[in-house]
Amino acid sequence: MTQRTVVLIGGGLAAVHAAETLREEGFDGKIYLFSAEAHFPYDRPPLSKGMLTGAVTVDDCSLRLPSWYADRQIDMMLGARVDALDVRNRSVRLASGGVVAFDLALLATGARVRWPGRLCVESDKVLPLRTLDDALAIRSHLVAGASVAVVGGGFIGAELASSARELGCQVTMFEAASAPFYRTLGHTVGVIFAEFYTDHGVVVTTDVPIAEVCTEADGVRITAGDGRVWHVDVAVIGVGADPNVELAAAAGLQVSDGVEVDEHCATSAPHVYAAGDVVNRPEPIFGGRTRVEHWQNAQQMGIAAARAMLGRNEVFADAPWFWSDQFGLNIQVAGFPQRADRVITRGSLASDTFTAYYLHGTALVGVLGVNATKDVHLGRRLIGERVIVNTGVLADGTAQLSDAVVDAACSMS
Repeated sequence: MTQRTVVLIGGGLAAVHAAETLREEGFDGKIYLFSAEAHFPYDRPPLSKGMLTGAVTVDDCSLRLPSWYADRQIDMMLGARVDALDVRNRSVRLASGGVVAFDLALLATGARVRWPGRLCVESDKVLPLRTLDDALAIRSHLVAGASVAVVGGGFIGAELASSARELGCQVTMFEAASAPFYRTLGHTVGVIFAEFYTDHGVVVTTDVPIAEVCTEADGVRITAGDGRVWHVDVAVIGVGADPNVELAAAAGLQVSDGVEVDEHCATSAPHVYAAGDVVNRPEPIFGGRTRVEHWQNAQQMGIAAARAMLGRNEVFADAPWFWSDQFGLNIQVAGFPQRADRVITRGSLASDTFTAYYLHGTALVGVLGVNATKDVHLGRRLIGERVIVNTGVLADGTAQLSDAVVDAACSMS
């Protein structure tokens, strides 16, 4: 592949790991990395945690030093938005008017904050949390005594609530479902977390669809669908993310909830691959397709896409895994908890050790662990092996997960 050109569209984790893998595995052609942001690529997990509390700096969040890109002859194009992908002529057009030809391209355009319904009122008091600049803007409001509304009870919202409470803010979490994490972890575990957050001073308000958010002279007014009203100093929106598929769709690529790829990260267009939060990938356990918005998925998919570009015939079928730090607890989740029809819990959040096993029938499909890293990592491996378990043994708090395994390679379709 000597003297060929690869363009990486997007300045996040997937693109950086793709660039790194290309160089490590012998690609010596041109590599362009186009990022619409002015910052060098940075890590997102600290944005809702250490960046808000001041425990980490902007420099701490950098994925690589600027010299790292120069040393590997990766042409960093910061503040360079790609506004057209021409798959027939293999070129990209920049918003500035320039055109760059390529032999292979990687779409790693990520996702953006989802603004639900009538909440599209972005101002200096109604803020999203997705980018480094978002985190810096939010941090300026998080002073002791400030009232903060967190709209959305998912992991980003929970991490933000934890950081705001650490700084002495008054925090109200709004969730339209019956419990935090309802869509990812289910009602049973969500209620347990809701009680935990309440014990740590967060006002958790569930079953509350927000009808309107309005800025006022002294803050923000939030109106619920049932007419209730709250007044706060600042509101942060964290109800999820939508994939940035516009570039791919305009180029004629197959798009559904994300850019569709095969098991080798290849899109429907020859010579074009995709990785990270923007991707709709084959689901390795249940079949069908899924879109995964986790750090580990973006990292590993960036690596897999680069290897596919180099002609490696490897299948990307990792079971998802991610972590979250909240109120001093390390929370890890593996697999597909949202596919479960039963959950078995052990321990308690009050004791700082808690595990939830998610089952589809007798098949292990997900595991959540609080300060239980070994349980989650074992669970992730077993999910990949498609094990079935003895639920009676699993429910026995004295038994190990490995003791409950009955068989492998079960059908979950």
